[in-house]
Amino acid sequence: MRNLRAWVLGVVIGGVLVAPPLHGQVEVSPRDGWQRVDAIVAALEVEAGDWIADIGAGSGFLSFRLSPIVGPAGRVVAVDVDRRAMRRLAATAADEGFANIDTVVSKADDPMLSPESVDGVVIVNAYHEMREYEAMLAGIRRALRPGGRLVIVDNPPSDSTDSRRAQTRSHDLAIDLVAQDLETNGFRVIARVPDFISGMAAGRRREQWLLVAVVAP
Repeated sequence: MRNLRAWVLGVVIGGVLVAPPLHGQVEVSPRDGWQRVDAIVAALEVEAGDWIADIGAGSGFLSFRLSPIVGPAGRVVAVDVDRRAMRRLAATAADEGFANIDTVVSKADDPMLSPESVDGVVIVNAYHEMREYEAMLAGIRRALRPGGRLVIVDNPPSDSTDSRRAQTRSHDLAIDLVAQDLETNGFRVIARVPDFISGMAAGRRREQWLLVAVVAP
């Protein structure tokens, strides 16, 4: 296994997060300077030919960056409850030639993925929105192939002692709460990085944590 701690720490110069190299021809946005896509890809252990589900894909920021990494033999499955967002993402993928991106309109309690259909699942900035998180985790567990990984990246709360409802209202969630969700719903956490992103970027301070999990035996 890779040295997880080595790649998650990254490089910070003068308090500014250094942008990772982009994969493929995508439109560069300020988010490319701080989201650390390469580190997320490394956590997933993505290889050419893999099928990766991007749950809570939204506009497809991560989906479009995963597309050239999995290559023509792989697939990126963009999943979201927002039907209009998935229509827009599908149209953009078709217009820009990202032929290996599929879209799935999920339910609040079901990612709508076939059993053992994906090699990895990533949820970035979206887990805190999942009210039916136990059912979603069950669906993700079913969808992962043996050895597949689940990577979650989200925002820490200003006060981790706040109730779950108070945290999610602020679009945050404590890493310990999510780790507990995973452990009690059939996963084993294999890496936790509370300071995955920490520093000034794009004119504001960015704070995010990262968890990596596999299906428990």
